[in-house]
Amino acid sequence: MTNSRRESLKLNPFGTVAAGAAIVLGSLGAALGDDVSQGMTNSLHATAGPVAHLWGVMFAAGGILKIYGLYWHRTTMEIPGLWMMCGGYAFYSITVVVGLGMHGLAAGVIAAALAIGCLIKVSIIMRAARHLQTLEREE
Repeated sequence: MTNSRRESLKLNPFGTVAAGAAIVLGSLGAALGDDVSQGMTNSLHATAGPVAHLWGVMFAAGGILKIYGLYWHRTTMEIPGLWMMCGGYAFYSITVVVGLGMHGLAAGVIAAALAIGCLIKVSIIMRAARHLQTLEREE
């Protein structure tokens, strides 16, 4: 790992772990389908299998894009990854709470917080990009 990538890890440990969790959970969803979450199975009924596979692929891809964008300094990859992770965490949050009720509340709140964190990070990146664009126009 180069110094630049080590610095990225030091500066973004939470984003790295959130993306890693998306990759792991998404891969499980892609491989196992509706067996990955009882809440998803309960809330989506007959469509849970195909939806869980698609969700898993999208979620894992989002995590991969986030990691790639973060460590190779490509915000054009990181931003779509964050949007995909946001969708993945939000979808999981909704399905686990709907499918398990009070029993899914803890997992649902954690996933919702991660979705909100992804939205905040996208906002920060986009605000910084707009600021840089403004500075470039002034020169």
